[in-house]
Amino acid sequence: MASNDSFMTNDHADLTVPIVTEIDLDINPENILNIVTYIFPRQEDQGAECRVEFEEVIDKLINYYETGEDRDNLNQIYSIAHELTRQADRLRDVASKIEESEDSYFPPLKEDDTVDWKLNEMEEKWIKQNRSGAAIRVCNKTEVI
Repeated sequence: MASNDSFMTNDHADLTVPIVTEIDLDINPENILNIVTYIFPRQEDQGAECRVEFEEVIDKLINYYETGEDRDNLNQIYSIAHELTRQADRLRDVASKIEESEDSYFPPLKEDDTVDWKLNEMEEKWIKQNRSGAAIRVCNKTEVI
């Protein structure tokens, strides 16, 4: 048998490679939304990163439907647009809740905290709006209202 002869009888082979993927959305420094895919072989620390601009994905989708002959799947554009709007609303709701919780968060009192009994106008307004009987922190002092 010559050195370049092969025992292979097929011209293709199937290869199974275990990988772990993570998909994320990221705004880059130029304020462009990217879909980011991280690919890790066998849950290793070192992996590959693939970034695609979200607008590019939408442009290709639009191009597919504008140039395609198949108008039966036109409902897909409406369904995708609806889902994107629904998820955008969901993200805005979560951001708003986080922002509101940060505005009303007061760190827990420690035994050696000093108490400032003076209330400013905003704190007095907040107390009036939140008379639920719950313990709240006012100027480094916890009170039950």
